[in-house]
Amino acid sequence: MRLPFTKNSQNFGKSPRVSKVSASIALAVGVGISGCLSGAGLATAEQAPSSSYGSADGSARKAAGLGSSQALGSSQGPSDMLSSRALGSLDRNAQSFYDSLPTTVSGEPGQVIKRGPSQFALGLPYVDWTLSKAERVAYVSTDSNGKPIPVTGTVLKSSAPWTGKGPRPLLTIAPGTQGSGDACAPGKLLPVGLEYEAIPVAGALMRGWNVALTDLPGLGTPSQHTYMNRVDQAHATIDMARAATRMNIKGIDAKSPVAFYGYSQGGGAAAAALELAPTYGKDVNLKTGYAGGTPANLAETAANIDGKPLAGVLGYAINGFIASKPELRPLIDELLNDKGKRLLEQTADECISQSLIRHAYVDTRTLTKSGKPLAELASQEPLKSLLREQEIGHHTPNVPVFVGHGTNDDSIPVQGARTMARQWCTAGAKVYYKEVPAPPLAPLVDHMVPMLANQAPAMNWLDTVFRGKPYPTTSCGQIPK
Repeated sequence: MRLPFTKNSQNFGKSPRVSKVSASIALAVGVGISGCLSGAGLATAEQAPSSSYGSADGSARKAAGLGSSQALGSSQGPSDMLSSRALGSLDRNAQSFYDSLPTTVSGEPGQVIKRGPSQFALGLPYVDWTLSKAERVAYVSTDSNGKPIPVTGTVLKSSAPWTGKGPRPLLTIAPGTQGSGDACAPGKLLPVGLEYEAIPVAGALMRGWNVALTDLPGLGTPSQHTYMNRVDQAHATIDMARAATRMNIKGIDAKSPVAFYGYSQGGGAAAAALELAPTYGKDVNLKTGYAGGTPANLAETAANIDGKPLAGVLGYAINGFIASKPELRPLIDELLNDKGKRLLEQTADECISQSLIRHAYVDTRTLTKSGKPLAELASQEPLKSLLREQEIGHHTPNVPVFVGHGTNDDSIPVQGARTMARQWCTAGAKVYYKEVPAPPLAPLVDHMVPMLANQAPAMNWLDTVFRGKPYPTTSCGQIPK
């Protein structure tokens, strides 16, 4: 039997079918992530790129209010009928909430801009068997340039009993990679049962914890999603916790003990938030956190995913960094050929499943004028310094942290998490480090299995900290090098 994302399969080097993408991911996640497609067909655009990618005000498609299929001239196919954009449009509350967001904001970090009704569903659209109460929120955060920006998220109040002492905990979740388009916002996918972060959300709600799930900057808001921007993601996560405690929801206030939680992109956001909380989030009652599958070293991660199923997310990152640093645009224009620029245009408004369909196994040597891989070009200035600025591990959390990773993670190399954990530990942080030693199974599966395998141990560990009980830690010498 040939797996859909292996080089020996008939799909290698070309766009896999939707059903095969779904089958591969379902092996690891067991949820309908394939439904998280953005509203575009599978046709490939051949027209010259417009250089509209990476706009600080959002991509050309976002600014025009278009889906990528409209902008790229591809026809709608069966996948569009089940896309997150199509299903999300059934939720008029979501449409009216996100469409009316301001492009510019002022106010202090965590200040609530607007609120709206929402719902949590796991598996079945609009069916919430946790009996939680969900509400959308838009709030003020601060980007890496020090500018106030709007960010959206969802706050969920648990109906399960909390048996610990003191206030209910507030688990603040930073989502894993969703994509770069507005249709990918977790707050849009939660009500229709298509958000894979529903797994930890449900787990927390059943423990009696309240939950705050950020959409992160640019997902659902007018600007471009600044994918993997360390400061943007950290601030948005910290300010999500702030905003939740300022919504006058009974049982969620400044006294609520907070934990940051995330895996993959979310692991990077949670880890960065844990690092910056001692300075940026002093008023947040932070108690602990979990960072899993953390891309602590983007240079290593970029080199590793080149030519693999997740190669398309490199487009998310480049678009995001151009949005944060517009002065990079001339350099990117000079480095990329037309194929590379088309990839940036397409990924500016794609969700992750669509990027898997379009860009799996892209070799970045085919995207550059020089024929050199992007990782090699990024090892030169000014990109080298930019990526160094994104490294996680150079600041020290002041709360105990669970760091998890897969020994054979095929997407995010384990070495980055090991280095980050050792740096934290030697700087005095209390770290519990746990690797999942699963053998190599299949592309993407090797990244997803640790997410599931570490979820219960991480939740149990956080629960122990919340309850004020002794929790295990790892000595610095026990963290692998």
